[in-house]
Amino acid sequence: MKLKTQVRETKTNDSSTLLNLRTIIIIVSAITTLSVVHNTILMQFSLLLFSILLLLIIQPSKHRFHRLMHRMKMILKIVVTLMIFQILFRHGGEVIWQYGILKITTIGVSYGVSSSLRLMLIVLIAGLLLDIPYYDYILAFRSWKIPYEISFLIASVIHFIPIFHKQFISSREALNLRGIEISKPSILKRFKIYAALVFPIIARAISDVKYRSISLELRAFRLYPDRTFIYQAKLKWYDLVVQICSFIIFIIVIIYF
Repeated sequence: MKLKTQVRETKTNDSSTLLNLRTIIIIVSAITTLSVVHNTILMQFSLLLFSILLLLIIQPSKHRFHRLMHRMKMILKIVVTLMIFQILFRHGGEVIWQYGILKITTIGVSYGVSSSLRLMLIVLIAGLLLDIPYYDYILAFRSWKIPYEISFLIASVIHFIPIFHKQFISSREALNLRGIEISKPSILKRFKIYAALVFPIIARAISDVKYRSISLELRAFRLYPDRTFIYQAKLKWYDLVVQICSFIIFIIVIIYF
């Protein structure tokens, strides 16, 4: 009786996040589409704020907030550099400031700021999707009747990226323990250090893929058309409400803005 009760409870287990992953994918699809369609500073800034709120609401925790701040600090230099180059070298519209060949125009400022905000938005959305467990993607794609082979392929790629990042961090920490600091050398030497780190990690990842394919063959992958799952990611009432509201807001913004 205990075993049956436990199986019944695990079968109704929900997603690891506050919202169902299908709801999150719909919201993310709407955000990224609006970011591409409307290339204005106000729209990009609004979508960025909404993405930050979504990131904190889905899994509210202190650890989540610290990870968000860490990611923002990591990409801040890249975003600022991109914005400066776009502002200085993209011309068009009225001239705001000019010194020799350097020229700042209204279109350059608008494009530079909006493209930088879009880059930050993409990084935040990617971080949100990569933090979700691998099994949630399998359940979400199964609920949408996507073939299991395609679901497994997409979920494996998403699952591989955090593993690659952890291996890179471990290799970098190993260099620091040997007294080699990456931040101090020149740009050329830093590029050589990163190349020395990346290529062994890629080779290790290719080797892991080979063993994973052998493991799948031993488990008779794709032998049966139907598969059974322990967990079920069911939509709750607020998931349906959020999906409907997201669709309505998306249509309104596309038509009237």
